[in-house]
Amino acid sequence: MLAHVSGKRYPAELDAFLASVPFFSALDETARLQLATQFEPVHVAAGEVIMAQGEMGDGLFLVVSGRLRVSVTARGTERVLHDLGRGSTVGEIALLSDRPRSATVRAVRDSDLLLLRAPAFRSLAERSPAVLAAMAQLLIDRLLAVDRPQEASPARHAIAVAAAGKSVNAATMVAERLAAQLARAGSAFYMDSGVVARHLGPGAAQREPEDPGRAELIGWLHAVERSNHYVVYQPDADDTAWTRLCLSQSDVVLLAAAASDDPSPGQVEARALATDSLRCELALVEPGKPSATAKWLKHRLVAACHHLYGERPEDMARLARLVTGTGCGLVLGGGGPRGFAHLGVLRALEEAGVPIDAVGGTSVGAVMGALYALGMDHAERVERAVTAFTRSGRLVSPTLPLVALSSGRRVDRLLAEHLGSVNIEDLPLGYFCVSASLTRAEEVIHERGPLWPAVRASLSLPGIFPPVYAAGDLLVDGAALNNLPVDVMRDRLGSGCVVAVDVSPDVESLNTVPFEHGLSGWQVLKTHFNPSGVPRPVPNVADILSRSTGLSQIRQRRAALARDGIDFLLHPPIAALGALDFKSGVALIEAGYRYAADTLANSKLADRFVT
Repeated sequence: MLAHVSGKRYPAELDAFLASVPFFSALDETARLQLATQFEPVHVAAGEVIMAQGEMGDGLFLVVSGRLRVSVTARGTERVLHDLGRGSTVGEIALLSDRPRSATVRAVRDSDLLLLRAPAFRSLAERSPAVLAAMAQLLIDRLLAVDRPQEASPARHAIAVAAAGKSVNAATMVAERLAAQLARAGSAFYMDSGVVARHLGPGAAQREPEDPGRAELIGWLHAVERSNHYVVYQPDADDTAWTRLCLSQSDVVLLAAAASDDPSPGQVEARALATDSLRCELALVEPGKPSATAKWLKHRLVAACHHLYGERPEDMARLARLVTGTGCGLVLGGGGPRGFAHLGVLRALEEAGVPIDAVGGTSVGAVMGALYALGMDHAERVERAVTAFTRSGRLVSPTLPLVALSSGRRVDRLLAEHLGSVNIEDLPLGYFCVSASLTRAEEVIHERGPLWPAVRASLSLPGIFPPVYAAGDLLVDGAALNNLPVDVMRDRLGSGCVVAVDVSPDVESLNTVPFEHGLSGWQVLKTHFNPSGVPRPVPNVADILSRSTGLSQIRQRRAALARDGIDFLLHPPIAALGALDFKSGVALIEAGYRYAADTLANSKLADRFVT
């Protein structure tokens, strides 16, 4: 039930607000003043549905404060489209049409709205036809913009830092440092019950919803949010009225703890995790190398996990970017030996000052991304990759080809040696890789559990390496379904910046000569050993299997790259290499570096981030 707020409205004051809203700013002052008299103030609690998909519309809502979330349901699956913040409008079509609502809109924070009912608008339009004409033009412009690129969702700017586990010390430290870090990007306000008491009097923070003074408290909090880019809320240690208000005011809740503490869930975080409309993330202050993350994640369904090492400023800077939706995610595509170019690109990104807050990839991109997520510097990444792919003997250890040409044991050994026994959730950076399930014909996203087996599944080229068995699935190279998983990164990063590195050609040359049906492998082999003969340029089995895996990707790549919201695409110069010709691929490290360094020098990518 929507709560209508009583109280005197001031059209002149509301007109100033309407003039700042794109949907109404095109109207002249007279029309806006007339509209201002028709708006009804409405307050909605976090989690409340404003409009439901399929119901008949009765008016337009304008967000004064808070946050709304728009989603659509198709074939029984709900998909979130975007969030709406102050100044956003929703339900415009209802002003001129009786069509059903096309989406569901719910409050994800306590929100104050203005409702313009369709009958009130139509009555006004009868008296002032100019209002109807102007509004109709605005609606036409909005409809024509459907196929244009949409603006990113508003950045999350109200963050609650609640204690995870039993101790509150880590949460207080994280909240204070986060507020200080956010102040580098804009005005930031740290808010706990003591701050409220100093401004509104003792006990003001603990006013319950039925308390007459609650409206004063809510109004003051909204005023603080409007005058600051960021507000960091610090809930109490217990489940108090102030704690509940902090959760309802926040766009994201950061559950913070010392990783060495007892991971049993606490009372406050239990409330946060039980609130469906809240995005909860975990922040662990690490005494050393992370090793207990799985214990913390076991009883917490969180959207992301962050590691903070002591007081390293780069960790807090990364946390600030990620929780406000301004982080940078790097996606590395598959491409066999051409993946060495990723190493050069990574070096160029570091030198250009582009912060990589999360990394993901497919196939060889999963390998190079894992080396980066482990925290290795450029020299160590190169040394490990070159050693694994070129100095440790042939990757393909021949076996009876009933399942694959290779047993895969040598690749298993090399990945275990160079990636170690770490779990993905214990990596310093957020990381994922993608494989393809032969069992379910679906992509599989690996973001928890042992790292090297996940990477092994992602680069398991069908026919060359045997599939990886995992919980009933047979997993093969992720390139079969998603060679450049920018969509996966976008889902995890939200409105942040996605940088993608594509090392696959549109059409790769394949040299061959005509040959008859029933080509004999023995005959091909004979030409290689006959001193007087000339080797026939016939593709080998590895190249054929590799190209077959990527055929659908070649056709779909351009459409996917345009659709999935890449902010910065790098396509290093690549050579025509065999599927397993990694020795020749090493030269692409320098080529990838030169290309990326030149490209980044002519861009302003690094200027987007506050470090």
